[in-house]
Amino acid sequence: MAPVTGSISIDAEPAAVIGILLDVAKYPSWQSGYDKIEIHETDERGRPVLVKWYVSAMGQKASHQVRYSYSGEDAYEFHLDSSEVTTKYDFTCAVTATGGGSEVTASQEIALKWPMPKRLLEKMCRKGIDGLLTALKSRAEGN
Repeated sequence: MAPVTGSISIDAEPAAVIGILLDVAKYPSWQSGYDKIEIHETDERGRPVLVKWYVSAMGQKASHQVRYSYSGEDAYEFHLDSSEVTTKYDFTCAVTATGGGSEVTASQEIALKWPMPKRLLEKMCRKGIDGLLTALKSRAEGN
């Protein structure tokens, strides 16, 4: 499967947007599908490094442990460390300043431990990216 990418304009400064994205412990309060988050490791700045997510999707519960890395102040990625259902989970996110706000671009690529039609997997990834960006916009803009 090729990565699925989406972007959205948000009326908030990049530092505020990246702050929301990296406050992973609060994801269950503003993003659907997250039941619980455990932060197992952080870097010297307090940013997440090793995180375990407990999620619900398509009537199923699962957990994924991912490892974050940072390529700049307003960009990060994570990759799968372990999972009950996925063999690949690559995610990248960058927040760039615009005239008075931010542009957020996120991309993800997922592979499952069982066969799934490519079109269905891409649709699932698109729903995830769109849901994240919409929820992020609402939270960052206080809606």
